Amino acid sequence: MRPQALTLLARVTAGILFPLVLGASGCCGCPMGLCSSLMKGLPGPGSSPPTTGPSLGVGGGAGEAEEGEPSAPLAPEAAQGGLAPSHEDPKHPRLHPSRGTPIRGALKYETGGKTRFVPHTAEAVAPVGDGSSFLVAGVTGLWRHETKSLSKQDRVVAERVLDVAASPDGSRFAVALEGGVVRVVAFPSLKPIESAKVDVPVRMRFSADGASLALGSERDTVTLLDVATGKLAVHDTDEDVNDVFPLPDRPGEVAYASDDDEFAIVDVARGRKVFGSEALVEGWRHSNRPFFTMRDQQAVAFDPVTKTLLGGGDDNMLWRVDDLRGSPSIRPPIELGGNVVELACCAGQTAADRAVYVAVDDLRVRAVALDGRLGPQFGPLMSSVGSFKIRIALLPSGEVLIAAAQALFRWDPRTGEALRATDYAAVSRLGASELDADTVHVVCDTSGCAVHRVAHGAPVADVATTILGDLPGEGAGSIFPFDDGTRALSTSKGGKLRLVYLPPGGTLEAPIDTPAGAGGTHAKRDGETHGYLDPGGDVYEITKSPRGARKVGAAPGSGYVSSFDWDVASKRWRVARAGQPIVYVP
Repeated sequence: MRPQALTLLARVTAGILFPLVLGASGCCGCPMGLCSSLMKGLPGPGSSPPTTGPSLGVGGGAGEAEEGEPSAPLAPEAAQGGLAPSHEDPKHPRLHPSRGTPIRGALKYETGGKTRFVPHTAEAVAPVGDGSSFLVAGVTGLWRHETKSLSKQDRVVAERVLDVAASPDGSRFAVALEGGVVRVVAFPSLKPIESAKVDVPVRMRFSADGASLALGSERDTVTLLDVATGKLAVHDTDEDVNDVFPLPDRPGEVAYASDDDEFAIVDVARGRKVFGSEALVEGWRHSNRPFFTMRDQQAVAFDPVTKTLLGGGDDNMLWRVDDLRGSPSIRPPIELGGNVVELACCAGQTAADRAVYVAVDDLRVRAVALDGRLGPQFGPLMSSVGSFKIRIALLPSGEVLIAAAQALFRWDPRTGEALRATDYAAVSRLGASELDADTVHVVCDTSGCAVHRVAHGAPVADVATTILGDLPGEGAGSIFPFDDGTRALSTSKGGKLRLVYLPPGGTLEAPIDTPAGAGGTHAKRDGETHGYLDPGGDVYEITKSPRGARKVGAAPGSGYVSSFDWDVASKRWRVARAGQPIVYVP
C-alpha cells in the first residue's frame, strides 16, 4: 500500500474555467437555470435518483454478516433546546462561532468511570424521510435535526459514529461505528434491519434502490452488503479506497476512487475490475499536457441521467467519462484550484440542467454543470488548502447540507442564503483544560476571548457550557491547572504576561499583571507550581498561592528552546537551547 501523497504539492492553476451563463429565468442572476430547474429533479435525499431495476444480488462468494441482527427499535434521547442558527455570508462564511455562543456537547464516560465533556462534531450528514429531517454523525453519536430550522431533535445512537448514509428514498439509513460495525436502520421507525462487521469504512453509499450498501475502506477493500439477506461480497483493490458509488444500471458493480491514481469500476460479486480511468487519462495527458501527473483520487459519482462517470482527487481536476457502456471517452477536465475531496451527484431534471456539487480542500463547495459551466459557490471556509474533511448532501428542496471541519451548514445556492448550526462549534481542544470536576474552554473571535465552563456529572446526551465572562487581555495563551481545580488563564497586556485565576466552581478573579514577557514557554513542576520561561530568558514560577508569577532566575542565551522542564534530581528548572549547553535555574 503506497503512502498518501502530500496534498499541497503540484497545484495546477484554474486556467480553463470560463464565465457563467445566466439562467433563462433571470432570477437573481442564477447560472444554469438554478432559479428554475437545476435542482427540481431530485426525487429525494441520497446520492442518486431511484431506479426501477431489480434488487441487488451479490451472488456466489458472499459471506454472511458477522454481527447479529438486533430486533428492538432504537431509543432516541432528547436534545437540549438549541439557539437559532446564525446567518452567514455564503462567500465568506464563518467556520467558528462567536465567543458568546455556548459550546454544546455530551458528558460521556471515560476510563475509570469518570465523565468528560466532549463537544459535538459534524463529521457526515444524510437527509432521511421526505427530507424534513436529517442525521448528523459525530463523536458524540448520531443526531436527528429538523431541516428547516436546523434544530437538534434527539440522539438516535449514543456511540461515536464514523459515517452515516441514507437510501435515496430516505426510508433507511446506515451508520458505521468504531471497529467496523455497520448497522442498517429503518426510518422513521428506527427498527434495525441488518448489522455486519466489515473493514472500517471511510465512505458508504446505498444503491439507487436501497437494496444494497457499498462501503470503501483504507484496508484496500470495496464491500457490498445485501440489506435483505445480510450477505457480504468483498473485493480487494490492492490500494486504499477513498470513495464508493454503486452503479444504478448494473447491480453488483461499484465505482470507487483510490490511491492507485484512478477511479474505477469493479464487479464486486464476480471479483473483477471492469473499468479503470488510467488509460483514458494518460491518453488525454499525452495529447494536452505531457507534464501532467495523475494523483490519488478521492471522490467518485455516476449520473444516471447523462450516464456520466465523475471522478476527482489530488490533481485538482473534475473528470468526466462518457459512453461508459460503449466506447468510453474522457472530456477535458475542469480545474478547480484545490484537491477535489467530495462529490454530491446530481441535481437537475434534464441532461442540460444536470450539475454536481464539488468540494475542494479549502472547504469550498461549488455547483458544476456536467457540460462544464460553473455555478454558485459556498465558501471557502479556510484561507488555504489542507487535509480538511467536508461532506455534502443534497436536499429535495434544492438546498445543500454541508458538514465541514466539524461544523454544519445549510446553503441555498439559488437565493444565497446560508445558515450555520450553533450545535457544532468546531472548537479546538488546544483551547481547553480538562480536570476531574469540569472542563474550561477559552473561545476567541476577532473582538476578544471568553471563558466557558461545564461541570462534569452523570452522562448526558446534550449539555452547554456556561459563559463565565470575557478574558481581560489581548488574546489567549496557556491554561495552567492546579491539583485543587484552580486554573491560571494566561493572556497578555502591553507585551507582558497577564494571569487571570479561576477557582474551582467560582468566577474569574481580577487580572494580575506580571513583569514576564508574553509568548514564552511553560512546564509543570507539580500540582502547585508551573514554570514559565519568557522570551528574554527569565524563568518564573506561577503558583496557586500566592497568586502570580515570581522570578527565580535567568537562562541567558539565544536560539530555539528545545526543552524546558523541572529536573527532579537537582530540584531546578532545566533549559536547553539548540546547540548550546543546558542551563539550570536557579
